[in-house]
Amino acid sequence: MRKRLVEMAKEDYIDYKIDIYNHYNSDASAAVRAGNMVRHGLIGPGVDASHGYERTHKTGILNTLKLLQRYIEE
Repeated sequence: MRKRLVEMAKEDYIDYKIDIYNHYNSDASAAVRAGNMVRHGLIGPGVDASHGYERTHKTGILNTLKLLQRYIEE
């Protein structure tokens, strides 16, 4: 899924960065641990620290929205 999201971002000239949170868990992580076979990927605006909305930039939010729109239209 990550590769496809990156392809979509490149195709639409959407600025993106890949970041890895080795110890981060999401609802999707919990679903996989519970035995569900689901493809998942997390996207969102870059922040200085996780849960640090006060350091989120407007352009990060706009680029996230563009990528979400592209994914939904896919």
